[in-house]
Amino acid sequence: MTRYRLRSSLVGSEPEIWRTFEIEGSARLRMLHLALQTIMGWRESHLHAFTDADPHARAQHPSRRWEALDIESEEGTLSEDDFTVDDVLRDGGPLWYEYDFGDGWVHRLDIVEQVPSEPHLTTVVLLDGANRGPFEDSGGVGGYAEKTAIAADPQHPEHESIVDWIDSTVGPWAPRGPGMFDLVGVQSELNLMFNPGASGISPNDMSGLVKVVEHRLTGDVHEGSPIAEFASVLPPPIRSELRQHLQFTNTLGPGDIDPETAARIIRPFAWLMDAVGADGLDLTAAGWMPQSTVLAGMTELGWITDWIGKGNREDVTPPIAVLRETAQRIGLVRVQKGRLLLSAAAKKALGDAPAQLRLIAEGLYRKLSDAETDAAVLLLLAIADGTPREDRWRSVAFGLEMCGWQSSSGWRFTEQDIGHATFWTQRVLNQLGDAPRLHRFDEESPLLRPFAREALR
Repeated sequence: MTRYRLRSSLVGSEPEIWRTFEIEGSARLRMLHLALQTIMGWRESHLHAFTDADPHARAQHPSRRWEALDIESEEGTLSEDDFTVDDVLRDGGPLWYEYDFGDGWVHRLDIVEQVPSEPHLTTVVLLDGANRGPFEDSGGVGGYAEKTAIAADPQHPEHESIVDWIDSTVGPWAPRGPGMFDLVGVQSELNLMFNPGASGISPNDMSGLVKVVEHRLTGDVHEGSPIAEFASVLPPPIRSELRQHLQFTNTLGPGDIDPETAARIIRPFAWLMDAVGADGLDLTAAGWMPQSTVLAGMTELGWITDWIGKGNREDVTPPIAVLRETAQRIGLVRVQKGRLLLSAAAKKALGDAPAQLRLIAEGLYRKLSDAETDAAVLLLLAIADGTPREDRWRSVAFGLEMCGWQSSSGWRFTEQDIGHATFWTQRVLNQLGDAPRLHRFDEESPLLRPFAREALR
């Protein structure tokens, strides 16, 4: 059997967008279509066809056309499921592949070499290439070139609207730079698609993020991880973009948090757990913590310096009141018969900062609705991958829309919508770090990033 080394070039692209890859001659054209979608970064959201004559030129001889046949296909069109790569290329090619008949993305595929099949190789192997594939729905080669030029020019009158379009249409996980090309990431996707058994990914995992047990290391994503559960509900092309983004940014890479750093991250919650203690804390008749405890917390956490007032009454000292409310919501403490008590897990974790951090990371999702849970994952992801604070709401909005959520108005999510969806998650995040409270609202603690990575797992 023959293996074909092909060079695919996007006709009219400047600079040229091209890929060189190998594919087994026995592969159906349907598999070639899926390979081209993956190596170009397309989202398989439009119609496509293969032809053995340039679709933009006048045919010099009768040509053949292959599609994914349906009831509207023209008479004489062939099924891409009935023909192999060898069937259509054994006479030398070239072959054309057109995607999105509106934008008209035409790819020319030329044979570079024919080599014997290699049983140990996966069906499709990407060898080389240059430049990212164009944005979907960007208006063909000319429209894509125009949009990328405007996006790169802050002085252009349409710059803001084009950037907004890219944010909402392209999203945060697809590469933006025209010169971006991640061969390793794309090959991982090809392996997962064409040779899942040898991809190293668990066959029971829908997200494509969970390794088989024998390859899984401490701290790796597992089937119940929030990021894995979230990714599993995304449309496959968007899920692929997310996987490549996570790999390229190493967002889920090894990052053990040492006890000292963990203690700094959870300092406010750790203070509260210590204050409650294994024996619990008596509350006042009105249900508040004792004044001495409140004042001790405000002082030890450095919040009293920037606070107006005595800082000793919980009912008029929101920093402590909100801390306690948040701790109750995430399951660290509870009120019972006039006493504030630690949960069994929190009592067991006393004095163990990494274990306490894990409890907080898990508790963050407690009592959230399904939409709020997805929004929490997306916000944590935006923190973990380094997205600027001012842009995070757009990342959350894109991800929610890709999951099928809609705003109550039926329009695109606004920054205010995302603020509501992430309210409880942000409240937990606001309690983290070892900086004084008022400074934490002005400058975000760098400690949030390792916490976010941990909470995604």
